[in-house]
Amino acid sequence: MASAAAIYILEANKSEEISISVPLTKNKYEKESLLGYQETAKLEWKKSLQGACSLQVPDETFKFLYITAIHTMVLHSPGEVYPGPYIYRRFWFRDAAFILNAMLCVGLKDRVKRALDCFRARQTAQGYFLSQEGEWDSNGEALWIMRQYCEMTGNVPPKEWKGSINKAGRWICKKRLSANSRSPHAGLLPSGFSAEHLGPNDFYYWDDFWAVAGLKAAAFLCAASKDKDEAVYFENESQALLQSIDRSLKTVRERLQRPAIPASPYRRLDSGAIGSLAASYPLRIFEQNDPRVLDTADFLLKNCLVHGGFFHDMTHSGINPYLTLHLAQVLLRAGDARYFGLMTAVAKLASPTGQWPESVHPRTGGGCMGDGQHVWAAAEWVLMIRNCFVREEAGRLILCSGIPQVWLEKSQTIRFGPAPTSFGDVHISVKPQ
Repeated sequence: MASAAAIYILEANKSEEISISVPLTKNKYEKESLLGYQETAKLEWKKSLQGACSLQVPDETFKFLYITAIHTMVLHSPGEVYPGPYIYRRFWFRDAAFILNAMLCVGLKDRVKRALDCFRARQTAQGYFLSQEGEWDSNGEALWIMRQYCEMTGNVPPKEWKGSINKAGRWICKKRLSANSRSPHAGLLPSGFSAEHLGPNDFYYWDDFWAVAGLKAAAFLCAASKDKDEAVYFENESQALLQSIDRSLKTVRERLQRPAIPASPYRRLDSGAIGSLAASYPLRIFEQNDPRVLDTADFLLKNCLVHGGFFHDMTHSGINPYLTLHLAQVLLRAGDARYFGLMTAVAKLASPTGQWPESVHPRTGGGCMGDGQHVWAAAEWVLMIRNCFVREEAGRLILCSGIPQVWLEKSQTIRFGPAPTSFGDVHISVKPQ
């Protein structure tokens, strides 16, 4: 995609150092020296990263990828959030939910609030948060990240969000199919293409899990706004949807003769089952040791790994860094030490500049899907590091559950913070002795 070239003559056995600065906007230094541009850039970066959570670990690669990932997220959130700089420079609620959650977890709270305030402009009169037609997960994702923001900052929902929250929650309720039929999809959301990498149109559990989380979020946000009747209504609706999911999963268990959760009630177990892990991570709808989640993870570990990463053979046809980290998050939550092997595999997939494509070709190591700088992948690396140090679980704060033994053996101080949590900001320092 080069649009220009700069050519330099290099002499044999003689080193050269070349610095290039490309100003992206006009500023007061435009007529002054190159140093003026550089200083302006430094000041702007310092301002944008103010309050960001710092990391100190005895693994320079992990640290470099963490720092780079934060810069990547800042670059792609000028107002709305974008998952890539070129062909992905458009808005998806799905990508935004994960990216904004990562930004929130490293302390970029004002930037998250600015992006959340853009959501209402994409909501239809019926309450549908529309980024792409035919995707039924967006309302759940929008409501969930609004709740995350309020929980992590301790703020009540702004008044201008109230009408949007109520409409979004009721849209989910109206969108559900009738629960009175005997079909495996009774009471679930309609068939759609959802997260399009799961396959052709189907009744995806991914959509339903996000809908449950969205309704619970709506209940939380309404309660925070002192709207008790709406809070009770949405909580009851979330439970009703969860009951429909449980009934559907019982029929699936009988068909598959195992508790694992396929992508939809009508699918065999395949790599699309990765979407069903959302019930554990990030939504925590199911317990960390739920046999349905663990059996799904076990299937994926045994059947879908290539070079230590999750190989997705639908649409992507490559090793997916962020979905590999979804699997790692489920293992971390369950106390399974195999999470670190998946993290290490993802780190090895990164480019020398600390970036991941959406999907990596297993032979070339280059990208085979999406932009070469995929922001959802960067966000998942940040969230993975954060959850290794601190994460919430059923009204508790879990500290240092993902600190690997290899870091402790180096006898160096390990630090992370200030890390926003739903209990307040946390500083963590580990001194191996």
